[in-house]
Amino acid sequence: MATQLEQLSEKFRKEHLTRNSYDSKNLYNSNNRNAQSDGDEKGKGELDGQVGSLTDVHTRTELLARNRFNSGNLYGLGSPDAVSDGDERGKGENNGQIGSLSDINKRTELIASNKFGEKKRYPDF
Repeated sequence: MATQLEQLSEKFRKEHLTRNSYDSKNLYNSNNRNAQSDGDEKGKGELDGQVGSLTDVHTRTELLARNRFNSGNLYGLGSPDAVSDGDERGKGENNGQIGSLSDINKRTELIASNKFGEKKRYPDF
């Protein structure tokens, strides 16, 4: 005989299953229409090279149109926008410098105002 907990859980399971539109005749898996990116808002899985819902696809298209980087202008370690070369974009190390122009200027300012350094060390408690 089922315990009271088992009886309640079976009741709740049946209630929740009635709200679920997927069942043994309409399984939800990678082949289900609602799982595929076919131009509606439900599907997120890849279909014919598209990934995501209709909103995802439109947003990605809009963002890519504003992006300066593409197959002809790749972003990588050698890109001027990745290297600290005195502008505001580059952050990667370049000849001992790290960070954008603002980062370098702020670091220089903070080091100059620091009371401690090579000659006057932090106290060792």
